[in-house]
Amino acid sequence: MIGEPGPTQADLHFRLFGIPVRIHPFFWVVAVLLGATGGDTDPVDLLIWVVAVFVSILIHEFGHALTARYFGAEPWVTLYSFGGLASYHPMRHDSRITILILAAGPGAGFLFLALVLAVVYGAGYDVQVVPSMPWIWVEPIANPNLYLLVENLVFINLFWGLVNLLPIYPLDGGQIARELFMRFDLRDGIRNSLYLSMACAVGMAIYGGLQLQSVFIALMFGFLAFSSYQMLQQMQGRGGWGGPRGW
Repeated sequence: MIGEPGPTQADLHFRLFGIPVRIHPFFWVVAVLLGATGGDTDPVDLLIWVVAVFVSILIHEFGHALTARYFGAEPWVTLYSFGGLASYHPMRHDSRITILILAAGPGAGFLFLALVLAVVYGAGYDVQVVPSMPWIWVEPIANPNLYLLVENLVFINLFWGLVNLLPIYPLDGGQIARELFMRFDLRDGIRNSLYLSMACAVGMAIYGGLQLQSVFIALMFGFLAFSSYQMLQQMQGRGGWGGPRGW
């Protein structure tokens, strides 16, 4: 599910900070669909949403990629239908380094959001933490398009960043949970991390459907719960649970 998609003639290629980046055409398609289902049907609003998604996911993946390069890996970044993927050539497995690389993605998004909010606050607009979604309130900016961009950046980098840290595979939080389980229980670590992944995914599917009234969130986390269940069945069929490179 998190494998790198095959190349297409419509791919966009460039390098940033010396790291190769490839954008699969389905990245744009899914970004537009997410914006449309979220109510951004105006062409300008939809374009602002797509820009916010592109910048945010690229920064997230570069958090992974730059951290991996710091530890000696050769990374590359792919943006595709499931969001983004920072890949790198295998190096000696070290759970502590792996956890740092995984956490660097959401961390980069949080730092980027803090920078955006600092600029907004420095420009004279009020910024407050509120007890309900989106958890950060920004005083309306004179330019409505710029204000919409800031709102989208808050939602993507804060809400998506926090969701990404949930212990659900293959989200970053799910992979971090797997590494932590494996550090303390080599034999059953993967199995227990997948049980946790299923439970959290089911909970998020129920919360998304009932509380947030979002069919998309309910279906997405329902799919992730089923995916974790399938992984459990496949590993059980192979007759083993242990090993730090279980899949």
